[in-house]
Amino acid sequence: MIASHPYESETVRAVTGPTIRPGGLALTRRAAEACGLGAGARVLDVGCGTGATADCLRYEFDASVIGMDFSPLLLADARKRHPELYIVRADAMALPFKAAGFNAVFAECVCALLPDATSALKGFSHVLQSRGYIVVTDLYWRTGTEMATIPPNTNLGGCLAGAVDRYTMIRRIEAAGFEIDLWEDHSDMLRQLAAQLVWSGVSLTDWWGIDCTIGCRNDGRRLGYCLTIAHKKEVFNG
Repeated sequence: MIASHPYESETVRAVTGPTIRPGGLALTRRAAEACGLGAGARVLDVGCGTGATADCLRYEFDASVIGMDFSPLLLADARKRHPELYIVRADAMALPFKAAGFNAVFAECVCALLPDATSALKGFSHVLQSRGYIVVTDLYWRTGTEMATIPPNTNLGGCLAGAVDRYTMIRRIEAAGFEIDLWEDHSDMLRQLAAQLVWSGVSLTDWWGIDCTIGCRNDGRRLGYCLTIAHKKEVFNG
Protein backbone atom coordinates (compact mmCIF):
# COMPACT_ATOMS: atom_id res chain seq x y z
CA MET A 1 0.00 0.00 0.00
CA ILE A 2 1.13 3.55 -0.79
CA ALA A 3 1.24 6.20 1.95
CA SER A 4 -1.19 9.05 1.29
CA HIS A 5 -0.63 11.01 4.51
CA PRO A 6 2.61 12.16 6.19
CA TYR A 7 1.98 9.99 9.26
CA GLU A 8 1.83 6.91 7.00
CA SER A 9 5.27 7.63 5.57
CA GLU A 10 7.97 5.10 6.43
CA THR A 11 10.47 7.96 6.67
CA VAL A 12 8.36 9.77 9.26
CA ARG A 13 7.61 6.60 11.22
CA ALA A 14 11.31 5.76 11.31
CA VAL A 15 11.80 9.00 13.27
CA THR A 16 8.67 9.01 15.44
CA GLY A 17 8.65 5.32 16.21
CA PRO A 18 5.40 3.30 16.30
CA THR A 19 3.44 6.02 18.15
CA ILE A 20 3.86 8.54 15.28
CA ARG A 21 3.47 11.51 17.63
CA PRO A 22 5.50 13.75 19.96
CA GLY A 23 6.52 12.21 23.26
CA GLY A 24 5.97 8.60 22.35
CA LEU A 25 4.27 6.58 25.09
CA ALA A 26 5.33 8.89 27.93
CA LEU A 27 2.05 10.86 27.86
CA THR A 28 0.05 7.67 27.33
CA ARG A 29 1.42 6.27 30.59
CA ARG A 30 0.94 9.64 32.31
CA ALA A 31 -2.71 9.73 31.22
CA ALA A 32 -3.42 6.11 32.12
CA GLU A 33 -2.05 6.65 35.61
CA ALA A 34 -4.00 9.89 36.04
CA CYS A 35 -7.21 8.08 35.01
CA GLY A 36 -6.49 5.23 37.38
CA LEU A 37 -6.76 2.62 34.63
CA GLY A 38 -6.31 -0.93 35.81
CA ALA A 39 -7.31 -4.52 35.27
CA GLY A 40 -10.50 -4.89 33.25
CA ALA A 41 -10.83 -1.24 32.27
CA ARG A 42 -12.46 -1.06 28.83
CA VAL A 43 -10.58 1.38 26.60
CA LEU A 44 -11.13 2.59 23.04
CA ASP A 45 -8.01 3.82 21.27
CA VAL A 46 -9.24 6.11 18.47
CA GLY A 47 -6.66 6.53 15.72
CA CYS A 48 -4.64 3.61 17.05
CA GLY A 49 -2.17 3.71 14.16
CA THR A 50 0.33 0.87 14.51
CA GLY A 51 -1.13 -0.23 17.85
CA ALA A 52 1.51 1.19 20.21
CA THR A 53 -0.93 2.73 22.69
CA ALA A 54 -3.29 -0.26 22.67
CA ASP A 55 -0.36 -2.58 23.31
CA CYS A 56 0.93 -0.39 26.15
CA LEU A 57 -2.46 -0.15 27.87
CA ARG A 58 -3.05 -3.87 27.55
CA TYR A 59 0.28 -5.11 28.87
CA GLU A 60 1.30 -2.38 31.29
CA PHE A 61 -2.16 -1.55 32.71
CA ASP A 62 -4.03 -4.82 32.11
CA ALA A 63 -6.81 -2.95 30.30
CA SER A 64 -9.18 -4.46 27.74
CA VAL A 65 -8.48 -2.38 24.62
CA ILE A 66 -10.08 -1.98 21.21
CA GLY A 67 -7.94 -0.12 18.70
CA MET A 68 -9.50 1.58 15.68
CA ASP A 69 -8.12 3.53 12.75
CA PHE A 70 -9.19 4.47 9.22
CA SER A 71 -5.83 3.87 7.55
CA PRO A 72 -5.54 0.40 5.96
CA LEU A 73 -1.77 0.85 5.78
CA LEU A 74 -1.37 1.55 9.51
CA LEU A 75 -3.86 -1.15 10.48
CA ALA A 76 -1.91 -3.71 8.45
CA ASP A 77 1.22 -2.69 10.35
CA ALA A 78 -0.65 -2.88 13.68
CA ARG A 79 -1.91 -6.39 12.98
CA LYS A 80 1.56 -7.51 11.97
CA ARG A 81 3.15 -6.02 15.10
CA HIS A 82 0.41 -7.02 17.54
CA PRO A 83 -1.64 -9.95 16.20
CA GLU A 84 -3.16 -10.49 19.64
CA LEU A 85 -4.82 -7.05 19.77
CA TYR A 86 -8.43 -6.44 18.80
CA ILE A 87 -8.18 -3.81 16.06
CA VAL A 88 -10.87 -2.65 13.66
CA ARG A 89 -11.15 -0.24 10.74
CA ALA A 90 -13.65 2.49 11.59
CA ASP A 91 -14.31 6.20 11.15
CA ALA A 92 -13.80 8.42 14.20
CA MET A 93 -16.75 10.51 13.01
CA ALA A 94 -19.12 7.52 13.23
CA LEU A 95 -18.05 5.12 15.96
CA PRO A 96 -19.55 1.63 15.51
CA PHE A 97 -19.88 0.98 19.25
CA LYS A 98 -22.79 0.92 21.66
CA ALA A 99 -23.47 3.65 24.20
CA ALA A 100 -21.66 3.62 27.55
CA GLY A 101 -19.44 0.70 26.59
CA PHE A 102 -16.04 2.11 27.62
CA ASN A 103 -14.31 3.44 30.73
CA ALA A 104 -11.89 5.55 28.72
CA VAL A 105 -11.33 6.85 25.19
CA PHE A 106 -7.82 7.78 24.04
CA ALA A 107 -7.59 10.22 21.12
CA GLU A 108 -3.89 10.95 20.71
CA CYS A 109 -3.11 13.36 17.86
CA VAL A 110 -6.54 12.70 16.36
CA CYS A 111 -8.95 15.61 16.87
CA ALA A 112 -7.06 18.16 14.79
CA LEU A 113 -7.16 15.76 11.84
CA LEU A 114 -10.94 15.34 11.89
CA PRO A 115 -13.36 17.34 9.72
CA ASP A 116 -15.57 18.15 12.73
CA ALA A 117 -13.83 17.69 16.07
CA THR A 118 -16.85 18.99 18.01
CA SER A 119 -19.12 16.27 16.62
CA ALA A 120 -16.42 13.64 17.11
CA LEU A 121 -16.05 14.54 20.78
CA LYS A 122 -19.79 14.10 21.25
CA GLY A 123 -19.43 10.66 19.70
CA PHE A 124 -16.63 9.84 22.12
CA SER A 125 -18.87 10.92 25.00
CA HIS A 126 -21.68 8.69 23.72
CA VAL A 127 -19.61 5.51 23.98
CA LEU A 128 -18.28 6.37 27.45
CA GLN A 129 -19.80 5.38 30.74
CA SER A 130 -20.77 8.13 33.17
CA ARG A 131 -17.56 9.59 34.63
CA GLY A 132 -15.53 7.76 31.98
CA TYR A 133 -12.38 9.54 30.78
CA ILE A 134 -11.44 11.17 27.50
CA VAL A 135 -7.70 11.55 26.90
CA VAL A 136 -6.67 14.03 24.20
CA THR A 137 -3.15 14.87 23.11
CA ASP A 138 -2.91 17.28 20.23
CA LEU A 139 -1.28 20.25 18.59
CA TYR A 140 -2.66 23.63 19.63
CA TRP A 141 -1.96 27.28 18.98
CA ARG A 142 -0.20 29.10 21.81
CA THR A 143 -1.53 32.64 22.01
CA GLY A 144 0.05 33.88 25.23
CA THR A 145 -3.38 34.52 26.78
CA GLU A 146 -5.50 31.68 28.13
CA MET A 147 -8.80 33.22 27.00
CA ALA A 148 -7.59 34.29 23.55
CA THR A 149 -9.16 32.72 20.47
CA ILE A 150 -7.81 32.66 16.95
CA PRO A 151 -9.44 31.18 13.84
CA PRO A 152 -8.07 27.94 12.38
CA ASN A 153 -5.68 28.41 9.47
CA THR A 154 -7.03 26.14 6.74
CA ASN A 155 -4.17 27.12 4.43
CA LEU A 156 -1.88 24.94 6.51
CA GLY A 157 -1.45 21.22 5.97
CA GLY A 158 -2.26 18.08 7.93
CA CYS A 159 -3.32 18.43 11.53
CA LEU A 160 -2.29 22.10 11.61
CA ALA A 161 -5.32 22.96 9.48
CA GLY A 162 -7.52 21.78 12.36
CA ALA A 163 -5.44 23.06 15.28
CA VAL A 164 -7.15 25.52 17.63
CA ASP A 165 -6.12 27.55 20.65
CA ARG A 166 -6.30 26.24 24.22
CA TYR A 167 -9.50 28.10 25.06
CA THR A 168 -11.35 26.73 22.01
CA MET A 169 -10.06 23.21 22.64
CA ILE A 170 -11.29 23.20 26.24
CA ARG A 171 -14.67 24.72 25.34
CA ARG A 172 -15.20 22.02 22.70
CA ILE A 173 -14.48 19.25 25.17
CA GLU A 174 -16.78 20.78 27.78
CA ALA A 175 -19.55 21.29 25.20
CA ALA A 176 -19.43 17.55 24.48
CA GLY A 177 -20.42 16.81 28.09
CA PHE A 178 -17.04 16.60 29.81
CA GLU A 179 -15.45 18.25 32.82
CA ILE A 180 -11.74 19.04 32.57
CA ASP A 181 -9.53 17.26 35.10
CA LEU A 182 -6.07 18.06 33.76
CA TRP A 183 -4.46 20.22 31.09
CA GLU A 184 -0.70 20.25 30.54
CA ASP A 185 1.57 21.88 27.98
CA HIS A 186 4.18 19.54 26.50
CA SER A 187 5.49 21.73 23.69
CA ASP A 188 9.02 20.63 24.50
CA MET A 189 8.12 17.21 23.10
CA LEU A 190 6.95 18.80 19.85
CA ARG A 191 10.16 20.79 19.49
CA GLN A 192 12.22 17.67 20.07
CA LEU A 193 10.30 15.72 17.43
CA ALA A 194 10.52 18.61 14.95
CA ALA A 195 14.29 18.69 15.36
CA GLN A 196 14.50 14.92 14.81
CA LEU A 197 12.37 15.15 11.65
CA VAL A 198 14.48 17.97 10.21
CA TRP A 199 17.67 16.08 11.03
CA SER A 200 16.26 13.12 9.11
CA GLY A 201 15.50 15.25 6.06
CA VAL A 202 11.74 15.69 6.52
CA SER A 203 10.59 19.18 5.49
CA LEU A 204 8.28 20.67 8.12
CA THR A 205 7.13 23.26 5.62
CA ASP A 206 6.16 20.59 3.08
CA TRP A 207 4.34 18.66 5.79
CA TRP A 208 2.47 21.42 7.62
CA GLY A 209 2.80 24.53 5.48
CA ILE A 210 5.06 26.18 8.06
CA ASP A 211 8.18 25.37 10.02
CA CYS A 212 6.63 24.67 13.44
CA THR A 213 9.87 25.68 15.16
CA ILE A 214 9.20 29.22 13.91
CA GLY A 215 5.40 29.49 13.87
CA CYS A 216 3.05 31.99 12.23
CA ARG A 217 4.51 35.26 13.33
CA ASN A 218 2.11 37.36 11.30
CA ASP A 219 -0.80 36.67 13.68
CA GLY A 220 1.08 35.89 16.88
CA ARG A 221 0.35 32.18 16.99
CA ARG A 222 2.98 29.66 17.99
CA LEU A 223 2.53 25.93 17.75
CA GLY A 224 2.33 23.88 20.93
CA TYR A 225 1.44 20.39 22.10
CA CYS A 226 -0.73 19.47 25.04
CA LEU A 227 -2.35 16.73 27.10
CA THR A 228 -5.97 17.12 28.21
CA ILE A 229 -7.89 14.68 30.44
CA ALA A 230 -11.58 15.09 31.19
CA HIS A 231 -14.38 12.93 32.57
CA LYS A 232 -17.91 12.54 31.28
CA LYS A 233 -20.29 14.41 33.55
CA GLU A 234 -22.99 12.42 35.28
CA VAL A 235 -26.53 12.96 34.07
CA PHE A 236 -29.19 12.82 36.77
CA ASN A 237 -32.73 12.02 35.77
CA GLY A 238 -35.74 13.04 37.77
